[in-house]
Amino acid sequence: MKQVKKYADSDFFLGLMKDSDWLKEKAKKVYNQNKNEIYVSPFTIAEIMIVCKREEIPIKEALIQISRISKLENISWNVFFTACDYIEKGATIFDALVMGFCGKENQIISSDNGYKKFDFDVIDLRK
Repeated sequence: MKQVKKYADSDFFLGLMKDSDWLKEKAKKVYNQNKNEIYVSPFTIAEIMIVCKREEIPIKEALIQISRISKLENISWNVFFTACDYIEKGATIFDALVMGFCGKENQIISSDNGYKKFDFDVIDLRK
């Protein structure tokens, strides 16, 4: 049986990194329950870079922290084609890219309800 991967969304990482964030304690709890099983997509990294720039958080330091607690894998064109299908069904570009990269056989760690409407298994940070 193939191992289910857990792809963390930007709110998970930002919750861990920021000094004050409404998801900080919940993100810590999810992290502690899933150490060494957390993956990140390149699109989540791009989104975090945008947020860091906007909020004046040192980008390289943020990425170093994320690289220490998550795994990053290769990518194929099919990810982008699948993402286009999700966009046509109403997903945002970043959410569509995360879903295309993750695949339905894996889980997404997020506080975003958008993934559930596409029938993804979500580890809800709000719980």
